[in-house]
Amino acid sequence: MILTTNMLIKYKDDSNSIERIIWINEVYTSCFLINIYDDTLPRLKKVEEIEDALTVGDASVVSDDPFSIIITEDEITEKAKVIRDNAWETVNILLQHGVEKLLISKTRNEIIRQVSGELRTNNKKIIRILKRFWKRGMYLNSLLPDYYKCGGLGVEKKSGNKKRGRPRKMGDIVGEGTNIDEDTKQKFQLAVMKYYYRQSNVTVRFTYEQMIKEFFKDELENSPDKLPSYNQFLYWVRKNENISEQIIKRRGKRRYELQYRPVLGSVQQEVRSPGQKVQIDSTTTDLFIVSEFDRQAIIGRGTLYFVKDVFSRMVLSVHVCLEGPSFEQARIALMNMVENKVDFCKRFGIDITEDEWPSAHLPECIVADRAELLSNASTILTDQLNIKIENSAPYRGDFKSLVEKQFSIFNGQAKSLLPGAIQSDYQIRGAKDYRLSSVLCLKDLAKIAIRCAIYYNQSHVIEGYIRDEEMIEAGVEPIPVKLWEWGMKNRAGRLREISKQQLMLTLLPTAKATINGHGIKWKGMYYSSARALKEQWFVKARMSGSYKVSITYDPRDVSFIYLHDKDTHTFERCFLLEHQSRYKDKTIEDVQHLQESEQRIKQKSKTSGLKEKISLMEEVEAIVKEAEKQSKRDRTNVSKNQRLKGIKDNRKKEIDRVRNEQVQEDHASLISNQEQEKRDETAKVIDFSDDLLLIRKFQQKGLGKKNE
Repeated sequence: MILTTNMLIKYKDDSNSIERIIWINEVYTSCFLINIYDDTLPRLKKVEEIEDALTVGDASVVSDDPFSIIITEDEITEKAKVIRDNAWETVNILLQHGVEKLLISKTRNEIIRQVSGELRTNNKKIIRILKRFWKRGMYLNSLLPDYYKCGGLGVEKKSGNKKRGRPRKMGDIVGEGTNIDEDTKQKFQLAVMKYYYRQSNVTVRFTYEQMIKEFFKDELENSPDKLPSYNQFLYWVRKNENISEQIIKRRGKRRYELQYRPVLGSVQQEVRSPGQKVQIDSTTTDLFIVSEFDRQAIIGRGTLYFVKDVFSRMVLSVHVCLEGPSFEQARIALMNMVENKVDFCKRFGIDITEDEWPSAHLPECIVADRAELLSNASTILTDQLNIKIENSAPYRGDFKSLVEKQFSIFNGQAKSLLPGAIQSDYQIRGAKDYRLSSVLCLKDLAKIAIRCAIYYNQSHVIEGYIRDEEMIEAGVEPIPVKLWEWGMKNRAGRLREISKQQLMLTLLPTAKATINGHGIKWKGMYYSSARALKEQWFVKARMSGSYKVSITYDPRDVSFIYLHDKDTHTFERCFLLEHQSRYKDKTIEDVQHLQESEQRIKQKSKTSGLKEKISLMEEVEAIVKEAEKQSKRDRTNVSKNQRLKGIKDNRKKEIDRVRNEQVQEDHASLISNQEQEKRDETAKVIDFSDDLLLIRKFQQKGLGKKNE
C-alpha cells in the first residue's frame, strides 16, 4: 500500500492510539506522524517500517477520520470563525518557513519564537495551534473550536422584555437602553444600504446619525433611553457585513478587482511528482445527443470535462454533462478525481482493476481557466481542502496545453465513429443534418469518454515527454500509467486523502428536500432510508405536517441522495422508493428532461380534455332540452299531489313496458340471425353448384380435344 499525507494509522498493540501522516519526503523513505489524541509533537518514522506493519497486520489504515466534521459556513458562529481565521493566519505564517523546518525540534523552536514575537503572543499558543492543525487534518475547519458540541450552534437568541447585556455605567442619566428587535434590524439594514454602501467616504458613525434622524426622531425627543446605541449599531454592521461586497459597493468593482480581490494563483512551475499539479478544462462536444428516456428527443450537445495530471499526463477524471462550463460542474469533475475508479466505472458497466486507473487522491494545485474556477465559490477549494488554485489568462489555451490536447485526442479516437457528430461540411448548403443521426444519450457519451481515457492512460505513448536521469535509469516508458506508478513509488508525498463525507459536503451541490407522508421528496422524486423507516419519519409527517431538510446530491446519478444530520454531523444515505425505479441510474439532466416532457404532455391533454368536456356538456344540454319539449307536450291537468302519489304505479308500468320491449327486440334479433344463417347456407349451395358446373365444362373441353 502506498502511504499518503493525511492517512491515519492505528497499531494493533495500542488500539486507543491513532497517528496521522503529516509529511513524506520526496524520495519516499521517511515520514513524520503525530498522535491525534496525545499532547505530543510529530515523530519521524521510516516508510518501510510502516508498510511492513500494514502488510503483516500489526497496523491498519483508519478510513473514518474522528476529527472530520460536516459543517457548513452558515452553521459556524461568528466567534468560532474569528478564532479559526486567526489560527489559520498563524498557520500560514508558520508554513512560509517550510514544513520540514517545523518538523525538526531545533528549527521549529526558533520559528515559533520569531513568529510569537511578530504576532505578540506566547509560544504555547502557537504550538497549540500548530498541533491542532496537524492532528485534525490540516485544512481550514480543522482549526475550529469545538463549540458545535454544545449550545445552540448558529441559532440567534431571542430577546425578552428584560434588557440584554451588562447594565450601562451611567444608566441613571442615559437610561437603561433597549433590545434590538426585528423592526430595528430592518431600519439598520435600510440605513446601511442608503448611506454606508452608496457613498465611498461615509463612516459608520455618520450612517448611525442619519439613521437616528430619519427613523428615530420621536424617540430622540421624547424617550432617548429607547434609542439603539451606536455600539449596538456597530455590532450589527460588523456581524452582517460582507467585506468583498462592501468594497465593491463603496469603491467600485474595477478597483476591487485591481487592489483587493484575493490572488489565488501561484508562479510555481516545477513539477516533480504525481498530484503536485493538475489541469482541468471543459469543452462543448461536436456531438448531438438524445434523451435516455426518449431516444427520439434530441437534447443538444454535451459538455466534456477532463482533469489531467501534469507530471504523468494521466487522465484523473472524466465528467460529462449538459450544462456549460461552471464551477458547479467543475467540482463534480474534481469529485470524480478523488473517487475510486473501480467503483466509478462499475456504475457504467465497465469492469477494471485498480491498477488500470489508480488515481483517487486530492492534488496539491489545480490549474483552471476563468470560466471554471475564477469565482467566489472557488475559495471552497483553497479554504476547505487546502488546494492551491492557478487561474490561466483568458483566451490562452496554451497555459493548459495538456488538458486541451486531451480533447483533440478524444476527437481523433472517437468522433468519426459517433453518429450525430458534426463534420467539417456541416455549414455547406445541402449538407447532411447530422443532428438527425443522433442516437447516443449522455450516459453513452460518458461510457465512450471513459473507455478513451482508460485506453489513453494504459497505451498512449507521450511524444516529447522529457524523462530525467532517474527515469531513464529505471527504464520508465513515457506512458501515463507507467509514469504515475513510478512517481508514486519514488516521489510520493504530494497526494492527500480526505474523508468521503467531507469531500461530498465540499464538492457536491446541496438542496432542500421535503419530508412528508409519502417519503423524502426532492425534484418530484421520492426517497427513503433505513433510519427514516426505523424512526417513523413519514408517519410523524402525516400527523404533524411536512418539513424541509438539507440534502447533498450527485447530479451524475440520482439513485441516492444524502441527508444532513446536524446532530452527528454525518450523512444519511437515502434510496429511491421502488415505484420511482424509472429514475434509477439517471442523471439530473435526464430527469429534468423527462419531467418537462411529461409536463408538456399533461398540458396538451388538459387542452384536449377541455374541448371534449365542453362537447359533452353541449350534448347533455341538447338531451335535456329535447326531454323538456316532450314533457311539455305530454303535460295534463293532473295535480302535483296526484303526480307524486302515482310514482309507485308508474314505476311498475314502466318496468313492464321496458321488459316487453326488450323481449320483442331479443325475439326480432333471434329471427334475423336465423334468416341470415339460412341465406348463408343457400349461398354456399349455390357456390358449390357453380363449382360443379365449372368442372364439367373443363372436362367437356378436355374430351373434345382428345376426339380431335
